[in-house]
Amino acid sequence: MIEEIQFYEPNEDYGFLSNFAYSPIQLSDVVWPTSEHYYQAQKFTDSFIQKQILKASTPDEAFRLSREYADRVKPDWLDVRHSVMRYIVFEKFRQNPRFAHLLVSTGDKLLTEHSHKDSYWGDGGDGKGQNELGKILMEVRDYFAEQEPYNYVNFVDSAKLPTRWGTFRMYGFIERATGKEHLALVYGELKDGEPPLIRLHSECLTGDALFSARCDCGFQLSRAMENIVNAGCGVLFYLRQEGRGIGLINKIRAYHLQDEGADTVEANEALGFAADMRNYTFCKGMLSFLNIESVKLMTNNPRKVKALRDVGINVVERVALQEGNNPHNHGYLKTKANKLGHMFDTSFIK
Repeated sequence: MIEEIQFYEPNEDYGFLSNFAYSPIQLSDVVWPTSEHYYQAQKFTDSFIQKQILKASTPDEAFRLSREYADRVKPDWLDVRHSVMRYIVFEKFRQNPRFAHLLVSTGDKLLTEHSHKDSYWGDGGDGKGQNELGKILMEVRDYFAEQEPYNYVNFVDSAKLPTRWGTFRMYGFIERATGKEHLALVYGELKDGEPPLIRLHSECLTGDALFSARCDCGFQLSRAMENIVNAGCGVLFYLRQEGRGIGLINKIRAYHLQDEGADTVEANEALGFAADMRNYTFCKGMLSFLNIESVKLMTNNPRKVKALRDVGINVVERVALQEGNNPHNHGYLKTKANKLGHMFDTSFIK
């Protein structure tokens, strides 16, 4: 049985699907507040009526005005209304990337406008209506589901995450290519056009949760979250790429080899893996969802800088993150610098 999503009011769950949801759409030099404003205005050829609807304070008011001038509707409206709706719905999602991400994240669920007032665009309230708006939304969803960056991840949900440094907003994503679950922890209000401080942090169960001193991961995680809070806003992306992409069990095997004298690169290669198996391309989807195009990146790893730039993210600044040097990981840090190109101050790993 196909799972169904019903929508109607813009302030309810899945309200972004409604034509009444605020979603500015620029066409030529005109900005329409919602797709409903545009749709109702296209019923008329009279520019005065169109301008009144454009300036309507709410989509409800735009709808009311179209009824007020019902005797002035152009004669071929019923013939063209479907193409008008399809056009403006597509533009709504093309010009509002967050909505496009949310639309794609509905997967293959049936989308239904649950309206007892409309049996053409909606289901008529009893499920017997034509649901033409739902059909258009599913067509648009199919299109964006194959386009970058919407094809990288699906957004699932968000919730508050209080921490010892402050309260973050936690966003959950599923990577479409692998099924892995990733997080974006957002602190503060991200400002449009202003590059936030971010960290791409690959999961390290031993360092992040078990307080291992064999690596610098847990130390970096703590410092990154503290730095983001001190900056006033920013994002920590927690990526499920354990052991530089080889997984937890293989990481234990690699640790065993290191216990016998191998360094971190030699251990991975002895197990048949590259020194670093991680892929950051999917991060573009998470960054796009958060409307981030430029960043200040906390990292010592030049590969992360290159990975973001390769997918079109502007790294305006690399911020060093040098934490956790101790007798248990001193050789590990030297290997990261000498074999993996990590950028450390000489005073940090002397």
